[in-house]
Formats: sequence, structure tokens, C-alpha cells
Amino acid sequence: MNRLELEYARKRKNKTKADMAAAIGKSVVSYAKKEQGKVGFSDEEKVIIAKELDLTWDQVSAIFFDGSLPCR
Repeated sequence: MNRLELEYARKRKNKTKADMAAAIGKSVVSYAKKEQGKVGFSDEEKVIIAKELDLTWDQVSAIFFDGSLPCR
């Protein structure tokens, strides 16, 4: 996971860690650990985050899959 790209994407949308934590139903501490790469995101959480941040397919691939997903 590319934690810096996730952080940048979140900040570009003016979302806080608290906003994202609420979106995925976790505490801010839990979300922060996930964003820092200490704990992984579930597939369901990845989908929620992608929607919350309006991420493109390429951004999702770059952030969560290190660019290894095939292009659409």
C-alpha cells in the first residue's frame, strides 16, 4: 500500500482521518493505523474509501495494489 498517496488523496478532498474513520466504521486510531500501513484495509473498506475520495481506477491501483492491477 502506498500510504503517502492515500494521505494526499484524502487531503485533496479535504477529508480528515476522523471523516474516513466514520466512513469505514472504525475509530480514528484504527483508521490512522490503517493509513500508516500498520494494519491492512479490508476489500470492503477499500471500496468505501475509493468512493469517499472519488478515486480513479489508476489511483486505487496505485494506492492499494502498488500499481499491479491491470488497466481497465
